[in-house]
Amino acid sequence: MMNKKLMIGLICGTAMLSGCDYFKNKKDQASVEEPKAQQVTDFSCTAPANVKQIQDYLKEEYLKDLDQRLRQSSFESDQALLDKIRKNIQFEITHISTKTENPAQAKTLDCSSLVTAILPNGLQKRAENAFMDAPCDECEREDTDHTMTLQDYLGGSFSSLTLKNDRLNGIDFIYHIDKSDKDEISMTIENHSVISQSAYLTELAVQYASYMKANEKNKEYSKKDDEQHAAQMELAQKALDVRQKEIDGEQKAAVEQLNMTWDHFSAEQKTSLQQDQSDWFEKRDVDCKVLSQKSVHQMDEKELETYQKKSDYWNDEMYAQNQAIQYSKCFIQKTKERTVYLNNVFN
Repeated sequence: MMNKKLMIGLICGTAMLSGCDYFKNKKDQASVEEPKAQQVTDFSCTAPANVKQIQDYLKEEYLKDLDQRLRQSSFESDQALLDKIRKNIQFEITHISTKTENPAQAKTLDCSSLVTAILPNGLQKRAENAFMDAPCDECEREDTDHTMTLQDYLGGSFSSLTLKNDRLNGIDFIYHIDKSDKDEISMTIENHSVISQSAYLTELAVQYASYMKANEKNKEYSKKDDEQHAAQMELAQKALDVRQKEIDGEQKAAVEQLNMTWDHFSAEQKTSLQQDQSDWFEKRDVDCKVLSQKSVHQMDEKELETYQKKSDYWNDEMYAQNQAIQYSKCFIQKTKERTVYLNNVFN
C-alpha cells in the first residue's frame, strides 16, 4: 500500500485543504481532485471536529475509488444495491492515541487510531461469495486458486485488516496535526488500505449477479469446447485404428513373404545363414524400437502420415498406439529389405 498523504490546511477555524495523488490500486487509478475546504477548531488528535472531518474524508475517498473501479469494470452492477451501500456505509475512527510527548508544547501531534468501515448488513457474506465465483479476469488476487477465500486474501495481502460481522477493521491509521509559528493548523492524513478494500468489497457485492451470469456463459462455452474436443479425439482414434488395421495386414504379409523366401533354402544353406539371420532379427527389433520412439512433434510436416495430423487430440494410450504403428512400419520396411537380400542370395 502506497502511503501518500493528503494535507488538510486548518487556519484558526477556517482551513484550506490541499491534496496529493491518492494511491493507485490494481487498476492503475488516476489521481483525484483536491477535497473542498473544511473547518476545524482544535489542535488535538481527538477533537470531534477533526475526527468527523477524517471520517467524511474516508467516505469521500471510498466513493471515488468505488466509482472508478466500477467504470473500469466490464461487469454490470446491481444499481439498487449499489445505492443502498453508498448511502449506508460508514467510516469510524476509534481508539485514538496521541503519540507525541508533551503535546501541550509540541508543534506536531502524531496521532494513531483504529479505522473501521461499517458495512451494510449482509455485504460481507455477498462479497465472500462473489470472491469465490469471480471470473479470473476480474480477480483482484494474482492467483487463480478458487479455494482461496476472501479472508485468506485479506489476511495474506493486508495484514492490517480484519473482516468480521460486516465490519472491516484496520489498525495503524495515522494522521498528524501540525501548528505553524503563526498558529496555522494543518492535518496530514496517511492513506490506508481500508479505503481501497472497502471499495473492493462493494465492487464484489454489487457485481455478484453479473459474475454468475458470466460463469453460466463460460460453462456453455466450455461445454461446447469439450464436445468439439471429444469429437476431434474420436476422429483421431478412428484414424489411428484405420492405420493400425492397414499396418497389421502389411506386417503379416511381409512376415509370410520372408518365411516363404527362407523356405526356398536347402538345409545346408539354412545352417550357414542361421547365425546371420538371428543377428538380423535382433538388429531389426532393436533398430525399430529406437526409431519408433521419435515423437510425432519432432517430425517435419512432410514426414507426418495422415493419422498423425490429429496428434493434438491424442491421449497417452493413443501416443502408445502411434509408437506401436511406427515400430510396425519400420519392421515391415526392414523385413521387405531382408526378403530382397535373401532372394538375391538364393538366386
